[in-house]
Amino acid sequence: MRITIPICCAGILIGGLLHAQRISDLPTVAEASNWEATSHHKDVVAFCQELAARSPLVHTEVVGHTSEKRSLPILVIADPPVSKPEEVGDRLVAFAWAGIHSGEVCGKPATLMLAREMAGASAHPLLEHLVVVLLPLLNADGNDRMDKKNRRRQVGPVQGMGTRANAQGLNINRDWTKLDTTEARAVVSVLNRWDPAIAMDLHTTNGSRHGYVLTYDGQRHPACDDAVRKLTRYELLPDVTNSLEKYSGYKTYFYGNFRKRNTEWIIDPALPRYSTHYVGLRHKISILSEAYSYASYPDRVMGTLAFVRHSFQWVADHRAAVRSTILSAKKRDTERGRQLAAGNLVPLRRESELLKQTVGVWGFEGGKPKEFQVFYNDKSRATVSVRRPHAYLVPSKFTKALDNLQAHGVRTEKIQSPTNLDVEVYRITAASKARFDYEGHRLVRVQVERRQEKREIPTGTVLVRTAQSLGTLAAYLLEPQSEDGLCAWNFFDSDLRTGEDFPVLRVPSAPESK
Repeated sequence: MRITIPICCAGILIGGLLHAQRISDLPTVAEASNWEATSHHKDVVAFCQELAARSPLVHTEVVGHTSEKRSLPILVIADPPVSKPEEVGDRLVAFAWAGIHSGEVCGKPATLMLAREMAGASAHPLLEHLVVVLLPLLNADGNDRMDKKNRRRQVGPVQGMGTRANAQGLNINRDWTKLDTTEARAVVSVLNRWDPAIAMDLHTTNGSRHGYVLTYDGQRHPACDDAVRKLTRYELLPDVTNSLEKYSGYKTYFYGNFRKRNTEWIIDPALPRYSTHYVGLRHKISILSEAYSYASYPDRVMGTLAFVRHSFQWVADHRAAVRSTILSAKKRDTERGRQLAAGNLVPLRRESELLKQTVGVWGFEGGKPKEFQVFYNDKSRATVSVRRPHAYLVPSKFTKALDNLQAHGVRTEKIQSPTNLDVEVYRITAASKARFDYEGHRLVRVQVERRQEKREIPTGTVLVRTAQSLGTLAAYLLEPQSEDGLCAWNFFDSDLRTGEDFPVLRVPSAPESK
């Protein structure tokens, strides 16, 4: 099921950058090397700067640095041009980042080529209703640790590629709640500042041999807003699948891997440590893109480019519905922090469920394409939920937890004087810590019992109200039983003892005005 495409720009020498002024003459390293190499960090930076110099539609800025001080530039492409969010107007923002696992190289040239395409067009259709923000290389430190031995099972580039982990040895795509890495924080700063309607994380698969140039996923965590989830999974993605195959010939499908002799199609758990589900908790269209590692390097790049382009175009074409759905989700989250009914629950732990009916997924048998009827674990249901409180109270000594909340964009305020409040207190009845390190941590799991009492809250305690657009995210981060919350990631270890109280308190309802 290999697809051959014309590579019109291949073979262009990098030296042409010194003389050519046309935007279309600006090649990526992938194209200039005849698809044998991928760009180093310095090449990406030079491309971004040159594109901005050649086109008034392109603004570039640095949104962060890696632990080894490499810059993380974004490209902001708009017509009319913008350099700050206040200039967006009634357009929607579309955001994609690449190279989170730097050996998975296809998103890097794909984003640069898309930026070049938009910047070089007299009236690009995406820019009529969108402002496009692209971060071409997130794991810049891992990227520059290039070696031909990295990702040996991947088809190209033959001159080598970077590593999965960053310079700290961390997987950035397990960092979205704990935010240990400067790279993840850079992406979150873009989410906070530019507030995109759609956010795409561009990868390459590690898994099964299947019949698709690219597979994808959308948010599935049960705490994600259901309307945005359905818009993503049941409207955008099927429509993009159809348009991609119609106009490019690329076959795509929901991400997964074959299991149990090709009778199951299994996807990773819907945890907010993964970008797809974290971004979903922020009420955005959230899409994971996984190009097929056994497809050719050009096909992976061009398939990713087409997938991003078609996804962004779908958002532009359905902008009224997208805007309305996202705004309603934000308002709904805020209102849930005010209307504290018994059924107002925040899912904290979940499990995957197989669909009751099989679906057809293309794979191979005896080297020939075959459609297998498989059970797919598309569903994710809550197993532990908690009633949403009016607010949380975080002692001021937990500076790392408070810094984490601030980085996520969660609004907080300080108690200005000692205050007596009716609160809910968790008593820790059991606590266990993982035997082995995982992403620089040993994950914690606790069991708790809740009671009500009146307490004097000291000055400086931080109040986190749930009546905000990130109220569900705030609750998920601060609840002790949350599967990927701050307690699980050791932010409160100093005060975790069986038989004692959990340090974060709940304010079940708004105090009466005096």
